[in-house]
Parts: sequence; C-alpha cells; structure tokens
Amino acid sequence: MTKSIIQKIQQGEGLTIEFKRTIDSSFKIAKTIVSFANTSGGSLLVGIADNGSILGIHSELKELERLETAISKLIEPQILVRIKSHLLDGKKILLVEIDETDDKPHYAVTEKGDRIIYIRVKDKSLPIPRLLLYGENDAETGKLLASKHVKTLVNYLKEVDSVTAKSFSKIINISEKRAERMLNDLASKQVLLKISRAKPEAFSLKWTK
Repeated sequence: MTKSIIQKIQQGEGLTIEFKRTIDSSFKIAKTIVSFANTSGGSLLVGIADNGSILGIHSELKELERLETAISKLIEPQILVRIKSHLLDGKKILLVEIDETDDKPHYAVTEKGDRIIYIRVKDKSLPIPRLLLYGENDAETGKLLASKHVKTLVNYLKEVDSVTAKSFSKIINISEKRAERMLNDLASKQVLLKISRAKPEAFSLKWTK
C-alpha cells in the first residue's frame, strides 16, 4: 500500500490525483470529492504539498472532522469514500479514495448555500458554469447552444432531472438516432453529463440554479 501511495505522489496531480497540505475548508474539500465522483474517481492525499513533498498532518482529528462535515452535510447525494492514514518518512498522511459513482451528478453545497456540480478537468475541480462559459467561447459550441433544439432541451432539463434520446426525440420531433447524436455531442462539449452508460443512456444538465 505504501508503495502505491509513493507511486501516486511521484505521478503528481492530475485527473485522478490531488494533493492537499491540509483540509482548511469543508466546502473546498466537498467540491474536490464531488468532482472525482462525477468524473473518473480519484485519490486525495492530505499532508502532501503541491510539488509532492511529504509534509504530514498536524492533527488527524481535525482533518477527519472537516472531511466528515463535507461528506455528511455538503454533498448531495452522499458519496461513500475510503479514508486511511499512513506513515511516510515518519509523517502521517491521509489517503482519501473516491470512486466514480452511479448516483451522479453529485452537488457540492457552497458557503452561500448554492448547489453546484463540479467535474474534474486535468488537475482542477471546475464548476459547470465555468465549463459552460469555456464552451461558449468556442464558435461551434456557441452556435450549438444558441440553436432552438438545444434551448428547448436546456429548459426541459431545468424542470426534470434527466433525459434519454427517446424522450428528447419526442420533445423536438426528430428521430431517436439524431437525438442520441445530439445528446452525445453536447456531453462531449461539457454541456451535458452522461449519468447512465447502460442503455438507454440518460443525460443531465451540468449546472443548476
């Protein structure tokens, strides 16, 4: 186990790995956990500097308390995580492992009480509104978002949790195959989140108001 942790540290931060010197905010750690669960899963290493230096933690109890607050009060729906403490170079660190879940999308509650979906992009946990803005800077995506069919879809998904190609095809009166292509295209452009890989695939809006 220690060897695999060292390998994670050597690998550095990325899509499935994040380092934290300490958990200074339950709100911040909630968004990290949510982003892993909404994307490809991942490992959070507490007591490690951004450059991979092993710093250790001062109080395991305080770190666990903030983690517990994030997991039990600031994440919807709740996510099961695995937490273990390890000694590296005589210093205690925490390994928090999060799986990609079937219950996504998960929301992190902010200090203002907003519920926001975060996903992992490279080594960052990004909120959906920022991703949507990135997409709008792309001419092709901007054109897609401005289309009548997509506007209808967005308004529909603000009222319900998810949509399938079959239901979308009926809403805008197109073939199911064309609806499926549109939904997958929107998912690839970070506008929609694919929440079910089993047939029929279901898609959800990546942000909420």
